[in-house]
Amino acid sequence: MPGQRTASEFLRAGRYGVLATHSRSLPGYPFGSITPYVLGAVGEPVIYISTLAEHTRNINTDPRVSLTVFDPADAADPQAGARLTWIAEAHALSADGTGAVAERYYRFFPAARAYAGTHDFSFYALRPVRLRYIGGFGKIGWIEPHEIDLSNPLADAEAGIVEHMNGDHADALRAYCRHFFGREAQQATLVGADADGVDLLADGAALRLPFTARAEGVDALRQQLIALLRETREAADDA
Repeated sequence: MPGQRTASEFLRAGRYGVLATHSRSLPGYPFGSITPYVLGAVGEPVIYISTLAEHTRNINTDPRVSLTVFDPADAADPQAGARLTWIAEAHALSADGTGAVAERYYRFFPAARAYAGTHDFSFYALRPVRLRYIGGFGKIGWIEPHEIDLSNPLADAEAGIVEHMNGDHADALRAYCRHFFGREAQQATLVGADADGVDLLADGAALRLPFTARAEGVDALRQQLIALLRETREAADDA
């Protein structure tokens, strides 16, 4: 349930947030826009935005922003659900520093690859100043950046993990979707892996599959994936 998730688990499971910037055209007023994000290797949300967009122009004048993430599944009673506000400064990433995070972004949001190579789009990292997390009723508080660890110890190996799973274990990915999410996916794709879980696209729908224990290395991740697959097979045998 959303109320049981930690702030880090909640942010990892998210894909979109409301990006608030300082308006240039109406000074003193905030400007909000829906913006996709992925987490970079050190755990900062990374966004991919166009120079033509109002929020980009705002950021280039004043880099102070916030990104509010919420769970669409709580739409019936959003105030009872979890949400996190990531207060940060937006920093443009240099072309030399975007290789791995760009590929990660395109895996999570395949349509964005069409914008690659254009001069209009750039990656920005949101470097935290302070966080506000509401994990459910009575679970409210401020979090300092040093109190939350969103770094990915599997970052260097992630691309290889993704390629291997998608190339050799597509049946296992579909089994995960079927058992854990009740989805009969025609196409299931692994798009991300970190110490706490893996991210999938099931016929375009984003899914987050958490581990039962942290996987600090590739061998530990392999054991987690095997255990999850074993669970799907045992459930199928019992059906």
